[in-house]
Amino acid sequence: MKICILEDSYDYSQSPLKELDPPADPLPYLQEHTCERHCLRKATAVQQVIELAHRDFDLFLNLCDGAWDEDRPGIEVVQTLERLGVPFTGANAAFYEPSRETMKMVCRMWGIRTPAYVMATADASVAFAAGHLRFPLIVKHPSSYASIGLTRHSRVETPAALHAEAARAISAYGAALIEEFIDGREFTVLVAENADDPRHPFAYLPVEFQFAPSESFKHFDLKWKTYATMTCVPCTDAALSERLQEMARRLFVGLNGTSYGRCDMRMNAAGDLYVLEINPNCGIFYPPSAEGSADLILLHDPRGHAHFVNAILNAAIKRSRQVAPKWQIYLDSQQRYGMFAVGSIAEGDVIAPFEEMAQVLVSRTHVEHNWDADQRAWFADHAHPLSENVYALWSNLRGS
Repeated sequence: MKICILEDSYDYSQSPLKELDPPADPLPYLQEHTCERHCLRKATAVQQVIELAHRDFDLFLNLCDGAWDEDRPGIEVVQTLERLGVPFTGANAAFYEPSRETMKMVCRMWGIRTPAYVMATADASVAFAAGHLRFPLIVKHPSSYASIGLTRHSRVETPAALHAEAARAISAYGAALIEEFIDGREFTVLVAENADDPRHPFAYLPVEFQFAPSESFKHFDLKWKTYATMTCVPCTDAALSERLQEMARRLFVGLNGTSYGRCDMRMNAAGDLYVLEINPNCGIFYPPSAEGSADLILLHDPRGHAHFVNAILNAAIKRSRQVAPKWQIYLDSQQRYGMFAVGSIAEGDVIAPFEEMAQVLVSRTHVEHNWDADQRAWFADHAHPLSENVYALWSNLRGS
């Protein structure tokens, strides 16, 4: 395939990662393909992607991972790729940067332990956290990517220290994620989309981060500057490894994950596992001696980078075909709206599934008491009865 590699540029960026984040190098793992590398700038990323999409690339390998509050390209790259309907690796727009509240809600609904927390935006919510959560606590950036904002002092033992750290985070980022700190061991698991069986994504061999006695978690300086003081080792306990992988798979599926993500977890003294977060579009393909967590996982897993690359490329191609529209609605020569095929449709192809999709429901009683004459006329023409009183509509806007 002819692949376009999209990378974010630190030119003109004020990111604290600018001098610390080494450039990725996926080329050693793409030797069977013809590749071009293109660096995108935040201000011109959309136009750059549009121009590149007009060329004859078969697929885009998207390594852009700028967060919502960064000056690096990120979600806008994904949105543009989706609008253009081209195959691409990396998270789709829905999975690109799920909120921590969404992650924790999915964890609870899927039976996955996650630390108790408060999302604080003011002194009152910080005080609530101090009174209802168990110390020690940890204060994080509300999206907590790349260990941004985390220092040794982010772990707090007292209400006074909590208020000080939370005030700093709220001032800098608008909110603070306050969690119960899980004392114990720290692991991370890489998950990749399985194009042939989306309900069972691939999970790779977990690795454990072992800290020096003076450290208890991976803060910014430890992650980016003094990482040589911590050790990364594969999880050799088969039962524990499977527990970690299964939790990561479940969270990935629960969040409707696409392409890949890296899931961070901690285990307390009792052996209970807690998911801290999942990182879609996590850093990967770093050069030797500067490997990121995902690379270290793949270096220890017998399947390695080759399996991972094949998985995400296959998933990108298949997902692109699945989401490609088979029809469009537009005006015909008589200025009437119609539903028209945009390509060949084979016998048995699903045109519009409607299964497992949200539907707009309304009761006739509600319509008769609340809708005006024009809206009731629209209801009479377009509503589909499900029972004597309940109807399905194709729009959630009255009469539109």
